[in-house]
Amino acid sequence: MNKKIIIGFLLLALFSTMRAQHIIGMHKDQLTKEMRKLYPDFVQDNSSVNSTYKYLKYIDKSNEQTLLVFLTDNDVCKSTKLISDYTNLLDVKNNLDKNYKPSGKDKWTYTVDKETYLVTLKREKWFFSVFTSKKEKK
Repeated sequence: MNKKIIIGFLLLALFSTMRAQHIIGMHKDQLTKEMRKLYPDFVQDNSSVNSTYKYLKYIDKSNEQTLLVFLTDNDVCKSTKLISDYTNLLDVKNNLDKNYKPSGKDKWTYTVDKETYLVTLKREKWFFSVFTSKKEKK
């Protein structure tokens, strides 16, 4: 099986799992246990420390994707950011289109327990990222 097909399956699993199992709002202890089940191809990486943000960092086994789980001061997940190589862009965008409601260019929304969440795809020079957080109320 070629590498692109394997990556496509991994991304499909990642985004379908994210849709099925919403991790925003989970406590760090619960989240650490759930991550092993939800994302078996990702391992926690404690190699870097950032004093500005409180987060957990996970890297996929092929080192093409990084998932950052941002935490509140009380260790509750408040947002996530998936950082990926451009070779995965088409698969990721297709999965976002399939699993979420479009909300503008490279933006999608979904609702869990009457709360609306915003998913934003941002294109950088060498990579792209998908940021998910609770949608701010106007």
